Amino acid sequence: MSSALRVVSFGLGPIGLAAARLALQKTSIQLVGAIDVDPAKVGKDLGELLELGRSTGVLVESNAEAALQRLKPDAILHCTSSFMPMVKDQLLLAARCGVNVVSSTEELLVPDFQNPAIAKELDEAAKAGGVSILGTGVNPGYAMDFVAAVASAVTFDVRSVKCIRVVDAGTRRLPLQRKVGAGITTSEFQQQMATGKFGHIGMRESVALLAKALDFKVDRIDQTVEPVIAPEDYKTPFLTVKEGQVAGIRNHGYGYVGKQTVLHLDLAMYVGAPDPRDEILLDSTPPIHLKFLGGIAGDQATAAILVNNLHGVVAAQPGLRTVLDVAPPRLCR
Repeated sequence: MSSALRVVSFGLGPIGLAAARLALQKTSIQLVGAIDVDPAKVGKDLGELLELGRSTGVLVESNAEAALQRLKPDAILHCTSSFMPMVKDQLLLAARCGVNVVSSTEELLVPDFQNPAIAKELDEAAKAGGVSILGTGVNPGYAMDFVAAVASAVTFDVRSVKCIRVVDAGTRRLPLQRKVGAGITTSEFQQQMATGKFGHIGMRESVALLAKALDFKVDRIDQTVEPVIAPEDYKTPFLTVKEGQVAGIRNHGYGYVGKQTVLHLDLAMYVGAPDPRDEILLDSTPPIHLKFLGGIAGDQATAAILVNNLHGVVAAQPGLRTVLDVAPPRLCR
């Protein structure tokens, strides 16, 4: 058995903390550091932030460069932003310091789709530093893209794909409930949508990844987003959604070859959504229909897929990678 991977947690929001908590439980991973800019977290022991009732000996630091230079980790668990322009400097720093990256940044799933110039810069920096950078997660990164790609392994041909994901946002963390607009008015929803930073991030990346994985020569990738209005009052552990307010979103992603829809991703994520599930349907030979009853528990699953990709990204060829380039993740102990 080789020695445990030395890992630093970079970004300690809800997902970053969940990933750190899981990493601490693994024998094949040694969590050696934690980085965050929040003054309320800096200087505290990770055990206190995780309410473990014990010290971990890992203190939260704000100076990322100093931490990475001193600790010399094999990899970082990176959970700071959904958008590549916001994380570019953090990832370039990791590459300069010779540290591999597993990131929850949604736009990194297919990095050259929206940010080709940044992707090229990151790829060159990662190769120069001898490290790999990977963007992954549950959605995008697994439920509505990667699972369908893997399912195609037992088919002769795939003519089209439909992925359905229904999430009761009332069971999820507060930042996600806010991200889908739970408890706001329809006019506020439209204002938020106009910022481009609102709702589910990564739908078009999921379509692009599936197109790449299944070699569909798509001409166009589109998405639509509309609010789901609450038919009655709902109360979550964090907020109340009143009847007539926005409960969440319905987000469709489409990939077209000519006028034909070959990829259709259907995401319903709102407070009170009935029959939560994840479903994959391949119009294929033979036909494939996968269903995750109750749906994949997003917050736990995101922490898991980040941690379970650490060994794969360290073993991968240097450069900016996608989930199609690294070994399929599996449980690490």
